[in-house]
Amino acid sequence: MKHARGQDWTTSLKKLRTVALLGREPGLRVLQDVLIDNPLVELAAVYTHPNLPKKEGGGPRPELARYEAVCAAAQVPLHRLDVAQAKSLEQMLPEHRADLLLVLSWRSILTAAMLAQARFAINLHRGALPAYAGAEPVRRAIEAGEARVAITAHHMVEEVDAGRVAATVWMDIAPCPPPLSAAEYAEEVKARLLPLYAPLARLAIASVAA
Repeated sequence: MKHARGQDWTTSLKKLRTVALLGREPGLRVLQDVLIDNPLVELAAVYTHPNLPKKEGGGPRPELARYEAVCAAAQVPLHRLDVAQAKSLEQMLPEHRADLLLVLSWRSILTAAMLAQARFAINLHRGALPAYAGAEPVRRAIEAGEARVAITAHHMVEEVDAGRVAATVWMDIAPCPPPLSAAEYAEEVKARLLPLYAPLARLAIASVAA
């Protein structure tokens, strides 16, 4: 979109001072493809989990080194918080209130006090809302026989996955092929969803900026 005189509309908007709570490969995609060098974003800090959950073997996350490299190159502070530390997140956020708190694959529920640290708080949820709020939305959509799945950007409120939808990106899927289980097929579908996180994040940021 351009103004009548041909000026890119993004240049006329004040940058959103942004704090990002990001995990896993989808969070890394959003960090490097959307938040770095975005004319709408002033990235103040990034927070990520350094270790895998115990049920996944524990130990350092395989993508952690790439988070470190991207943030170092962009000179953006990266904070590594395990799940226990993340419960005290409000005490570790930057001093000045952010315009935008962007959340993806964060393993701790954010309290009202944490959400109040930003003018807008947006979560990227791997499922269509409100139908597939909560855990394992892709697997549940497959089990329900859905012909498409979604990732949804929504405004965060205290109730998990209950806030107003800001943007949704859809992807068609075929029925679960035998002999795969719904859980096994869900992992394939999740991998196919990876390229859609960046477009969804851009839509969500643009909606807040506007």
